[in-house]
Amino acid sequence: MKHLFTLILLLGLVVGSLSAQQTQQHSAEAVQLLQCLRMIEGQKTISGTMACVNWNLNEAKWVHQHTGKWPALNGFDYIHHPFSTKGGWIDYTNISEVSQWNSEGGVVTIMWHWNVPANKSGEYSFYWGTESDKTTFDVRKIFDPTSSEYKLMMKDIDQIASYLKLLKDANIPVLWRPLHEAGGMWFWWGRDADACNELWRTMYRCFQEAGLDNLIWVWTQSAAWGKPYSDGYRWYPGDDYVDIVSIDVYNNNSAANIYSSCYQFLCNYSPTKFVALTECGNVPGISQQWNAGCKWLFFMPWYDYGRTNNTSSVDFKSTSHSNCNAAWWTAAFQNDFVLTRDDMKVLRQQVAGITPATMRCPDERTTPPAVYDLSGRRVKHPSHGIYIVNGKKYR
Repeated sequence: MKHLFTLILLLGLVVGSLSAQQTQQHSAEAVQLLQCLRMIEGQKTISGTMACVNWNLNEAKWVHQHTGKWPALNGFDYIHHPFSTKGGWIDYTNISEVSQWNSEGGVVTIMWHWNVPANKSGEYSFYWGTESDKTTFDVRKIFDPTSSEYKLMMKDIDQIASYLKLLKDANIPVLWRPLHEAGGMWFWWGRDADACNELWRTMYRCFQEAGLDNLIWVWTQSAAWGKPYSDGYRWYPGDDYVDIVSIDVYNNNSAANIYSSCYQFLCNYSPTKFVALTECGNVPGISQQWNAGCKWLFFMPWYDYGRTNNTSSVDFKSTSHSNCNAAWWTAAFQNDFVLTRDDMKVLRQQVAGITPATMRCPDERTTPPAVYDLSGRRVKHPSHGIYIVNGKKYR
């Protein structure tokens, strides 16, 4: 918990630097979480785990049993919304674990693997394809009010809004990450960039009208096989609809490459947005990435189903993991810049005491002047050295 007091002292400066242009309303809790994010950006990173498939803390519990520490963020997924029933094997109206996590200071992020009817009758899928276990659901048809696609879209959006409303009513802010990896085109929502962007904006407007001001919107970059990363920005819905940009990285053992092709890439394309590592697996340690320049807002290794599906099994006690093993996590928590749930609880409590409850965050963040190193590469978080700003050198 070292250096947290210094960050807390800086909070007053962060609050005072907000733009007067307040075009988007956020709940008090979302405002306070945004203040935390702005305060730590470039100085600390939030550790995170993903639920095992859907609606649990299994991965966080696995990390805790091997390290004695809780990650600061936990991811959840509305992947099984077609099957959710009150008291059933999946029940998204039961927010007890999410609420407990938030009350302990943990950050909540939720994604949505949007299942639609598969090609085989009676089944569901989010993967696009002609095989029976996939779907040819056409994202281009969802804006034709006479189409079955449109009716399903509005029905599902209303259903998810009702789940998110439960969290809003419980004063839980959510990092909301829908329609992820659209540019990869392996999910049905990514089959057409223009339609996907309009789907995002439609969801955004629907949720705003439903009063879901507890959401902080996270967009995930990806590109189809053989395409440059820049192609993925064709699926970007626009700055007005995004708070955080992110990327998912797997099977890359070079921290330098992750910095140049992922982190720095996002900073260059979205210099006014937070930058996060929303999924990862088989990547260098977080200290190696950080030292290479990857100042992620948060990082979240993906789950290992075989390891954490059953928390009572012998497998659950193993230190091995298909994405990031116990040694990876132990090393991560040895860094002062990696925040645990306990750290976040302190920060969030302090922010709640400083930030006026009536404050609303602006829709857009003030654009800082571009900073470049001597080789001409843009640098989002300069450290010690000589840099170029507005054509002049500064040390």
